[in-house]
This record gives sequence, C-alpha cells and structure tokens, in this order.
Amino acid sequence: MRLPAPSSIRQNLLCAAALGLIFLSAPFPQVQIVVHAVLVLALAPRPGTPLVGALWALAAGWALEGSLSFLPHLGGTAWADMTMTLVVGWMAGRWPPESLKGWLTRLAAFTLLHALVVHGAVRLATLPHPWGWGWFWTLLSVPLWGWLTWRLLRAGAGSGRR
Repeated sequence: MRLPAPSSIRQNLLCAAALGLIFLSAPFPQVQIVVHAVLVLALAPRPGTPLVGALWALAAGWALEGSLSFLPHLGGTAWADMTMTLVVGWMAGRWPPESLKGWLTRLAAFTLLHALVVHGAVRLATLPHPWGWGWFWTLLSVPLWGWLTWRLLRAGAGSGRR
C-alpha cells in the first residue's frame, strides 16, 4: 500500500519551522544539530520537486554554519546538505517508505551517511576539524524524530482523518 505524499504547503511550513528552530537552538549545539538533521533528512526531501528540497537544505546548511562558532563559514555543510537531500528525495521517489519500521531504518542509515558527508565536505572546504558528538545524539534520537516526522508528513497526509 502506497501512502500519499504530504502536501507541499504542510511540508514547506514544517521546513520553515525547523529552520527557525535551528536559529533558536543556537545556544544548545547538540539540539541544533539534531534539528538540522531532521530538516535535511526528513522534512526537506520531496520526490517530485528536488529544487525546493535543495533550497531548504542550502538554507539549513548556511544557518548551521552561521550560528556555530567552531565551524568555518565556507559552505561545506550546505553542499553536503543539498547532496543528501537530493539523494534522500530520489530514494523516496524510487522506493517510498511504506512502514514506520522501514522509515526509521532508512533515517538511521541516512543519519550516519549524512555525518560522513558533512564532515568530508567541511574537511575539503577547510582543514580537519573536531567531530563532536552531534552525530551520536542525532542517531540516538532517530526513533523520536523519525516517529514525529512520520506522523506529521506520512500518516496524516490525504487520509481525511483527524
């Protein structure tokens, strides 16, 4: 059974809220990195419109780099975010998630890949930098934010139930 895609208005409003939370959670970098990953891996990717997702990912990368004092501001995070959003959106178009378990497994795998791609892109843009524990907290919280995004985007989309 294929689940209907979420409406673009709902998805864009959730992306805007997550982008605002990236700025508001700047005093708490671990929380900020989790919100950043939620935006890039779960909210922004949309199979039909890759440009919109890439623009949200670009904004998320620049917001994170602009608010963290230990990352250089050269765009490595934004480039990695756009790449990951396009890959996740393409995969969602080819193999749409059909169950919560599959959705959480996919998010956990993409969380690890996202951490590697971001650190590689920042390293290419500048010099070696500390990894920190953001990837660990993001991976640890996948069941929470994965379930929340599943409920917000997938389960309630087009079903007519409230």
